[in-house]
Amino acid sequence: MKLNTITIPSFDENHQPKPNLTLIHGWAAESRVWEGWAKEKFSAEYTITLIDLPGFGDSEDIEKSPQLMDNWIKALVDVMPQQTHLLGWSLGGLLAQQIALRYPLRVQSLICLATTPRFTQNDGWQRSVSPQIISDFIQAMSIEVSGVLKKFWRLQLQGAENARALMKELGKHMANRTVPTFNALNQGLILLIEMDNRQQLHELKMPTLWLLGENDPLIPQEIRSNLHDLQPNAQIEVIPGGSHIPFFSQPDETADYILNFLRQH
Repeated sequence: MKLNTITIPSFDENHQPKPNLTLIHGWAAESRVWEGWAKEKFSAEYTITLIDLPGFGDSEDIEKSPQLMDNWIKALVDVMPQQTHLLGWSLGGLLAQQIALRYPLRVQSLICLATTPRFTQNDGWQRSVSPQIISDFIQAMSIEVSGVLKKFWRLQLQGAENARALMKELGKHMANRTVPTFNALNQGLILLIEMDNRQQLHELKMPTLWLLGENDPLIPQEIRSNLHDLQPNAQIEVIPGGSHIPFFSQPDETADYILNFLRQH
């Protein structure tokens, strides 16, 4: 099973491909949600690869298995450029961290956007999402998927200054997109509950940027102190006014932080 990708090629004056930048989206999304933004902001300097997670966008499902995380990561790596800068947003950020840990020679730099090494609260990790919220989403999905997706998109835009206008814009996008499969949504929630990269972050040697939204309702900017302890050499930045979808609520500022980081490396 091969995941769907969107490639936006870019070449230098000698007709050589420009460096690769690969983007992995979050839960309940698809690559089309940031295709226009990625093309506008990065294609002048990078060859862009956007990957649809299993069961999202135009990618097929992955069968349920005890090796769920391993199977998702393998599927992502199979369609990833041989060497690339890697940007993961939310759930995509958790997966990108694992890819960087397992395949460090293939990841030139790592950008973790509106994400965390552990998504749900547990022992000593309270600056994150309550497991009850995830459980509520799982229960609600068994009744009506569409309503759950709309609720989640609204939640992600909370804190943005123009949240109402952004929600209308996002609603237009949602009306024309592929609805994720129930299986994919459920597997994604399981990964959000179970994945925990905290104890491995110190192993990452490539340049790493953590880019957080100031008003993100899911990933509070206060995790900066935790991130500094777990990965002292990482760069940590906060987007003023940023939501959990900062490329949507603050597209220019988000791109500027990423480009400044990439140009250094």
